[in-house]
Amino acid sequence: MNKSERTTGALVSVLYFVRMLGLFSVLPILTLAATDAFQASALVVGITLGIYGLCQAALQIPFGILSDRFGRRPVLMLGLMLFVAGSLLAATAESIQGVAIGRALQGAGAIAGVLLAVVADEVRFEFRSAVMAMIGASIAAAFGLSLIVGPFIYAVGGLSAVFYLAAVTGCFAWVLVGFLPSSGGPSENRPSVPVLDSPLWRNGALQGLNLSIFLNHFLLMSSFLVIPKLLLGWDIPVAEHGWVYFGVLLGSFGLMLPAMIRWGKSGSVVLRVIPGILVMALGMLLLALSVSAWQGVTGLLVFFAGFNYLEASLPALVSKVAPESARGRAMGVYSTSQFLGIFVGGSLGGWLLDEWSLSALLLINALIAVIWMVMLVGLSRVPVLQDTRAQGS
Repeated sequence: MNKSERTTGALVSVLYFVRMLGLFSVLPILTLAATDAFQASALVVGITLGIYGLCQAALQIPFGILSDRFGRRPVLMLGLMLFVAGSLLAATAESIQGVAIGRALQGAGAIAGVLLAVVADEVRFEFRSAVMAMIGASIAAAFGLSLIVGPFIYAVGGLSAVFYLAAVTGCFAWVLVGFLPSSGGPSENRPSVPVLDSPLWRNGALQGLNLSIFLNHFLLMSSFLVIPKLLLGWDIPVAEHGWVYFGVLLGSFGLMLPAMIRWGKSGSVVLRVIPGILVMALGMLLLALSVSAWQGVTGLLVFFAGFNYLEASLPALVSKVAPESARGRAMGVYSTSQFLGIFVGGSLGGWLLDEWSLSALLLINALIAVIWMVMLVGLSRVPVLQDTRAQGS
């Protein structure tokens, strides 16, 4: 890996880290804050959590197309401006509806696919997995830190302070974008591929990866409607939730890394993805059946090990199977699937939680994970290691 590739990988990883830090910080406390401050139902809380994902999903593909046409950097800057504006709106909201509108505006800054496309543009095929692993690790680190920072800031300054943090991180990310290479944009060597082009939508490996990122975040969001309440039920004060998350995430990284070494070079989608799904399902089952804090924390540890494994593995797989001429679009579709999972997981999870118990929702999630594995078995013979650059010629 040369200096330019290392710099690109480091910058994109830091961009993901600071942006996701601000975004994830609301995750462990919004369920509790919305219930206490606004007396919102689980469905309303789920929609407020997930509406960010709906707006992201609606705009990932348009942002990918714009970045292919006008360049990555200008589109990234536009998206971060929208994210900051939405954070400020949510911070000053006086109702749950205002918070939801702010979350929607945050989601309008749909840059995740564009950032992944920058990596696909600037990093050679043989080094892409390493850079994508860096990005996955940065997201996981931001996720872990945010679960500590969110409850602490909420205890000190309330929900508004958490959204102000998101605005600050968005501003910092905007500055960092100026140091990225001017990749993407119109080029005679970058032929246009329609969004609905059959190689993009009929690629079995890509379909399996898009399904996987959808369900990974579906299960994350619906589970986080339950997890903060479980912690309270185990007599763990909100101010100490962050330390619980920190401990289980730190342990989950230790479990995740050997798994990535063991299965990271398997030659099919199913062999790379199913181990993470199986671990997530086991974690949710343990959470659903736990009757003590130690049993529940064990379930959290297992759940996050599976989630982080998938979060770090899936982007690298997408970058390897996407045609060069349509990387922006392919990453846009992938990110669209991810954020649709956030919206559907929050909304459907909230509705189910209004109708059923905390344990019932976790058991349903475990069943969904089993169905997910069954759906991927059909892709077990689809190779994912070939370089598909020739498809763009």
